[in-house]
Amino acid sequence: MPPAPALPSRPALWLVFAAIALIWFVNLDMRRLAHPDEGRYAEIAREMVTTGDWVTPRLNGLKYFEKPPLQYWVTAAAFRVFGINEAAARLWPALAGLLAVAAIGYAGLALGGPLLGTFGALALAGTLWHSGLAQIITLDSGLAFFLTLGLAALVVAQRDETPAGERRAWMWLVWAAMAGATLSKGLIGLVLPCAALLTYTMLTRDLAVWRRLHLVSGLALYLALTAPWFVAVSRANPEFAQFFFIHEHVER
Repeated sequence: MPPAPALPSRPALWLVFAAIALIWFVNLDMRRLAHPDEGRYAEIAREMVTTGDWVTPRLNGLKYFEKPPLQYWVTAAAFRVFGINEAAARLWPALAGLLAVAAIGYAGLALGGPLLGTFGALALAGTLWHSGLAQIITLDSGLAFFLTLGLAALVVAQRDETPAGERRAWMWLVWAAMAGATLSKGLIGLVLPCAALLTYTMLTRDLAVWRRLHLVSGLALYLALTAPWFVAVSRANPEFAQFFFIHEHVER
């Protein structure tokens, strides 16, 4: 009987991740910015750099309240470090896509070992929609990363064998990921995970997960990460709250 094929090791998983990273970042500056999204989001970040105002996003000098600022902040920081160019403008979507692959790989590693981690990372990296979003300046790559991170952390946290102290830390990561998703694209970063959890509870009648969410400390962390910008932008722009919360989330 021929010997069984060797299973992937942890170094092999890191090698896969490095190869994906090389492919991910090598061609970020090979094409011009596309209209309208790439130009819009890159310009908002550029104006943050030139005006020095990191609280109120602006597009062509006009206040732009459609979306929260996390991607603008990261892109503006990239502009400061690497200069204002296409590669720096696309850096955050590419990095977010890669980090989502890493989150899936780690979750697979924790749940089933290197084989599951490697196949999980390769499956996500090879998905055309995911890899395509990572090369385009939209807010979706960042949102997808934080939602993926939150789900991966939740799965690891809710294992029966996870010690209580580690579970708390993983659940705090879940709440931090929801904060990142909220600062990336709005309240969908909180609503979508909550809707998924409610659906799971109704289908399985499993209420145990709710006792392990660390709701009080987790919600406090979520608010500590998200509230400062919302308060600051509302104080600087009294019209923000009605436009962002009502127009963008209710009336659209």
